[in-house]
This record gives sequence, C-alpha cells and structure tokens, in this order.
Amino acid sequence: MKVFTPGHLQELTDELRRTYPFYNPYTDVDFHQLPITNKHLIAGNRALFEHPDARRVIESFTSGTTGVPFRCVKTPEEIWGLSLTLYKHRKKWGLPSRHRMLLLSNRLLAEPRSLRHYAERMIREDPHFIQGRASALCALAEYMRDGGYSLPSSLLFTQNWGETLHGSQKERIEEVFRVPCVDYYGLEEFWCIAFAGQSGQLEIDESAVYVEIIDSASGLHVEEGEFGEVLVTSLIMRSLPYVRYRTGDIGSIRRDPETGRLLLQLLPVRTSQIRLPGAQVHSAVFRYLDKFFWELAAARGVRQFQIVQNTFTSFSVRLATEASPSEFEDVQTRLSAFLHQAAGKPVKLSLETVSRLEADPVSGKIPSFVCRISSNEEGE
Repeated sequence: MKVFTPGHLQELTDELRRTYPFYNPYTDVDFHQLPITNKHLIAGNRALFEHPDARRVIESFTSGTTGVPFRCVKTPEEIWGLSLTLYKHRKKWGLPSRHRMLLLSNRLLAEPRSLRHYAERMIREDPHFIQGRASALCALAEYMRDGGYSLPSSLLFTQNWGETLHGSQKERIEEVFRVPCVDYYGLEEFWCIAFAGQSGQLEIDESAVYVEIIDSASGLHVEEGEFGEVLVTSLIMRSLPYVRYRTGDIGSIRRDPETGRLLLQLLPVRTSQIRLPGAQVHSAVFRYLDKFFWELAAARGVRQFQIVQNTFTSFSVRLATEASPSEFEDVQTRLSAFLHQAAGKPVKLSLETVSRLEADPVSGKIPSFVCRISSNEEGE
C-alpha cells in the first residue's frame, strides 16, 4: 500500500500549483499550508478548480448532510480507479472478481411493497453482497425474517454506506443474513475514505486518500487519538481536486501498532427520520432531490437549503438566497408533492428565504433535514 510521505505531499502541492488556477498563488508553501476547502469554496470558484483537460466527465449531485447543493464530476478513468479501490476492500471479504450486487434504494423501504420487491430480487438474483444504508438493511432483514424467506447461498456480506452503523443494527442484520455486516465511510465526491477490516474498525485507504484531523478553531492538527474535524485529500481525483476538503464529520485517527493500519473513528451521529404516526422514514429519501437543489443553486442562487418537519403533516423549507419566496412557488409545489409521496398523505409546506442558515451548536453542521417532533408526540 502506498502511504503518502512528506515528499509525496510536496509533489502533489507542486502539481496543484502548476495545474489549477486556484493554487497558482501558493508558491513556496508546503502541503499543510494550502487552504482548507469545502463545497461552498469550490462551487463558487469552479473555473479555478476544474482541470483544463478534463473534457469528458460524468455528473452526479449531492448535498450530503449539510444542505449545500453540489455538482460532482468524474472522468471515466477516475471512476475506474475509484471502483478498483472499493473492490480491493470488498475482496478482503471474499468477493470474487465476477460478482453480483443488490443495491438497496433510499426510497421508502419501510413500505411492504418495496421490501417485497427487494426480497424477491434477492432470491432471484442470488447476490454476493447487499449494499444499502443501515436502516434499509435492517428493514429488509426484518421483513425477510418475518416472511420466512430463504437466503441465497451466494451471500458473503452486507455493506452499510451513508449512515452511522450502530451496534444493535449490526447485530440484527448479521443475525438474519448470517454473514458479516461491514461498514464503509465515503463521500459522493470521491467515494472510499475508509472501509471496515476484519476487526470491524474503519481502516483508512492510504492509497486513495490522505486524512487529517484538525482543531476547527485553530486549524492545527490534533494529537493522535484526539477528536477533531475530518479533512480529506483525494489522491485519485484530478478533474476536480479535493484537497484538505471538509467532510463535515468529527473523528480521530490512530495507527494500529499491530497491523500498521491507520484507523478512523467517527463520532456517532443520530440519523434523522421523517416521523409519521406509528412509523418512520429515513431522511435519506431526500437524496433524490440532490440534483433538484443543485439546479436551484445554479439557476437561482440558492446557497443552502434545509427541510424542517414541524408536525406529522406540516413541513417547512428554508432557502438561503437573496431572492424572495414568491420566486419559488414552483419549488413549493414540487416539494409538497414529494413529501406527500414520502409521508403517504397530503402535507402542508411553507417556504421561506433567509440570508443564512445557522449551524447546529453541537455538531457544527447545517443539516439538510431537521425533525422537531418530540419522541412522545402522538399527533397534531
């Protein structure tokens, strides 16, 4: 495994300065003196960050957990490299080169019709592994257990992505599927950052990323094992470089003295749920709106968004923009229809525009979804 040394980091710094206009002014500096970047900075200066020769790119869209609309681009060669990185980790869990995957959708897995669809696909397609969010894996496991479904003999493991995998979830998934449930930490921007090893701990892929943990206030590195803000530099992405890039997560890193692996521990974050009478729907359903909000950012200057659930059937959307609410009537109509589908009943949706959204005082993030219904609330 290639581990980036100070010499390699300086080579990367020189390459950045030669190639990208944003980094042209940073002469005679070392890597750790380069500016910390984030979605806002890159989105506002894309022409300065984009590689001049990256013509053929594939788009995807993300807001992650921070409500910042963002267009990701990757060349086919970068996608190939990122895919190989993921396969390398999955291979540790026995995955053959010719394999079958069942990818669980974010959309409404709590509905029996959707769960039945995936249970039947699982039997029909005989996958080697199932990939989905922990909440979706749990829902499918419980549905198949309660329905008396038989499991395919080909199944090697299940893989969580995009959510915190809690111990109780892991036990439930493994109890039903009778294979390991492995964790994965990555971003849509450059995919794999860390993947679970045999010990269950997240191992940073030092051939694909360089990870720093800093104190947010000072910008300085914290001691090994101490928690701080997670910055990641992709060693694969060049069409759009992600250098000292804010993930929005809090974690710590330490070198395992026995294996030499660099281990990442993330602070567990309580995942948000759309609350309904007698049920919950994971807020990951809003990932289907990533492209929609990015288009709003590109065309109407929406810097950030936040959807708030006030009651079981009452929501509000807050847009950080200088435009007035009257300019977003079509947005209100579309979001109302989407939330109606997610909640399974008509909903009320108000829309307001604000100059800025305030970060959560604990996590420091501006979440794209907030539920304000108390756990003991029975209805409106």
